[in-house]
Amino acid sequence: MDSQKLNPVDRIAGLVSSGENFVLQGGAGSGKTEGLKRVVQKVLKANPSLRIACITHTNKAADEISDRVSGDIKVSTIHSFLGEIISPFKKNIQHIFPKLFELPEFVALGDDHYNGDEKARKKEEHARFKKAHGQLENRRRTVFGEDTAKVTGKREYDKEPDTYIVQLNELIGEVNKEIRDKLAARQPNEFFYNDTAFDNFNDPSYGHDGLIALACHIFESFPLLGRIVSDRQDCIFIDEYQDTSADVVRVLLRCLPEDAKTIIGLFGDSEQAIYSDGIGSAQSHIDAKELILVEKEDNYRCSPQVIDFSNKFRTDGLEQDVALKSLDDGTLETLESRQGSVKLVYDLAPAEVDTGDKAEDRRTNAALFRSALDALVERTASEYPGYVQLKLTNKSIANDVGFGRLYQIFDDRYSEPRDRMRKTLDRLQFGELIDLVALHRSLPGDRRSYNRLIAKLRKRGYSITSVADKAKLDEMLHSFGSKDRAAYEAMEYAAECGLIRVSDSHKAFVDRRNELLAKLAGDPVFADFEELHRNGHRTKIQMSKEVAATSMKHISVEMLEQEYDDRLNELRQKNFLSSLFSTELTLGEIRAFYEYEDNEGQFSTMHKTKGTGIENVLLVIDEYGWTTEYDFVSCFTKDIPESKREIASKKLIYVACSRTKKNLVCVRLMKSQEEADQIASFFPETIKL
Repeated sequence: MDSQKLNPVDRIAGLVSSGENFVLQGGAGSGKTEGLKRVVQKVLKANPSLRIACITHTNKAADEISDRVSGDIKVSTIHSFLGEIISPFKKNIQHIFPKLFELPEFVALGDDHYNGDEKARKKEEHARFKKAHGQLENRRRTVFGEDTAKVTGKREYDKEPDTYIVQLNELIGEVNKEIRDKLAARQPNEFFYNDTAFDNFNDPSYGHDGLIALACHIFESFPLLGRIVSDRQDCIFIDEYQDTSADVVRVLLRCLPEDAKTIIGLFGDSEQAIYSDGIGSAQSHIDAKELILVEKEDNYRCSPQVIDFSNKFRTDGLEQDVALKSLDDGTLETLESRQGSVKLVYDLAPAEVDTGDKAEDRRTNAALFRSALDALVERTASEYPGYVQLKLTNKSIANDVGFGRLYQIFDDRYSEPRDRMRKTLDRLQFGELIDLVALHRSLPGDRRSYNRLIAKLRKRGYSITSVADKAKLDEMLHSFGSKDRAAYEAMEYAAECGLIRVSDSHKAFVDRRNELLAKLAGDPVFADFEELHRNGHRTKIQMSKEVAATSMKHISVEMLEQEYDDRLNELRQKNFLSSLFSTELTLGEIRAFYEYEDNEGQFSTMHKTKGTGIENVLLVIDEYGWTTEYDFVSCFTKDIPESKREIASKKLIYVACSRTKKNLVCVRLMKSQEEADQIASFFPETIKL
């Protein structure tokens, strides 16, 4: 029989038998994890001695595969898999470890990069220089415990860029040498995996990303490691490959010895690669004939209407079709039982305000748009009760879910608050604390949660040797359940008790916060600027008029012309940091945010749309300030997407739509009737509210 006509499981079994690497590409609801299970069962039946490792991205996914796949196989997360491989080789880890902290030299980009636009070159080059200088400041503080001279301003930098670049690179060279020397002086057994998001220099340990980087460097630098892996495993299967580091995939395909062939199998969907840190697509490896593509067009989840609609947003040409599920009584479900609907509900945005003050108009119009959008969503939700809303975090959802103050703190400071919230809270290690609390709340009765809780604490050096220790631990973790407890005070208490080991990145954030607040407290110019702002003078024009009329002591009109943007940024940063660390921000809000991110109720975020299906979905198709990363209007054209932005937008729409089992209602506030007509042409039914 032609191998192309075999079902995907049988075809993969044949590829394994012939020693070929492969990638199973299947859309949402195609049963990829079930396919992995059946592949394992089939190849083990043909060859019971095969040693198979299945790699996932989360403990939850590992547990799911372990429960669904029988047999003597190894199932673990990518971090557990790589950690187990490299952890015995302490000297190799020590040798590679400096790469996690060394800084690259700064190299200027020439006129060609900016297409001869000198103004753009000067602006962007100083911004790049400033960013590199900020990285140097952080690294010098960590390595030397010293401050670094303030970054050179743009005006001075533009006069002698080469001189300042040389000075910066000399400092980078010094800190890199000190990194290598200090780490070489440590003992190999001092280096360990800390099971957190961050790497630590002074307490030499590596976090999640550091583990992957170290493992890949060790594979490439020490070929013996590839031999060891090949000797241990006949097959390595990776679930949700699109979210796997490109370096990990490359290393497994190219750094294992050819004469002791280990079969690499990838299971996933490049269209569901909506995160920036994964490989996304395996097409380059398919083109290089390192992987054989096996496609799975089945869709066991969605109604025919949702499948037809979702197919319009795939960029790889794969066309999904309805596949009927087997029911508990052994019969197949009927096509009639899978029927659903797809609708568009829209309204036109309010007219934009134009007063001539661009900055103020931008804020006003954004607020008007968001208010109108929230009202449209609320009206639509009342028409379709019980539908789960898929949208980005915004103020209305944050208030409903329980982290309104937290959202407001970030919304006042950043144009894209959701991304900043997660990164900043993770940097301050709130994610680690909430994870411990969540594991504790799973007790008693959940042995897996208990084992993970104890393992995480032991990696932080927390000692549990007696019943009294367990009782004390239970009391401490229980105390974090108070919703009114101040967030950062709770973090300080967790660190004091040894539940959290403060990372270098966390410490650097707090140090810079303290330095900034101390500097501003002693700056009379900033004090006057802050007072002007507090008294209602919120723009440069308004401040300049007030200063000219009152002849203020520390601020002049000329100074405002030159420094207004920097001073406003300082004010926003002060307000942000003061609010983030204030006693008014509670741990309950932080916990509500993480629970919202990781679970689904009446609302769900676009970033967490992958996974099991939802019966009825209300999808809000709006960028919510993601003006640089997404453009959903571009999804509703007949053109083939070309830019990264257009492709990313289509993928996100596909992932969100394909969560729907039955009925999908898409909501959008249109900028114009022309936009409405363009988008409506993609929908079988359109409603204007």
